[in-house]
Amino acid sequence: MNRKEKEAYWSAKIDEYQNSGLALSEWCETAEVAVHNMKYWLRKPSPVNHSVLQETSWVSCVVEESIENSISLKVNHVDIEVTSGYDETLLLQVIRTLRQI
Repeated sequence: MNRKEKEAYWSAKIDEYQNSGLALSEWCETAEVAVHNMKYWLRKPSPVNHSVLQETSWVSCVVEESIENSISLKVNHVDIEVTSGYDETLLLQVIRTLRQI
């Protein structure tokens, strides 16, 4: 068996194992594959080991600076934190609603 045939064979075995849902030792026993051979091919950094080929993806995130100017209010056992730039109308509506509770 040449190198490409060997890689194709083990690639198929790795796919079978990963899709089986079995533990490695269980799968190897049912597939009649030596555990040490399977472990070798799973660790081998090549196209045969699909888990090594996982594509990296990047995610952007925005980190907001903490707002230093804030005030805490307590209305009817409810704590409210108000920061600079708040919507005054919304705050008044929230307070009115809390008073009715």
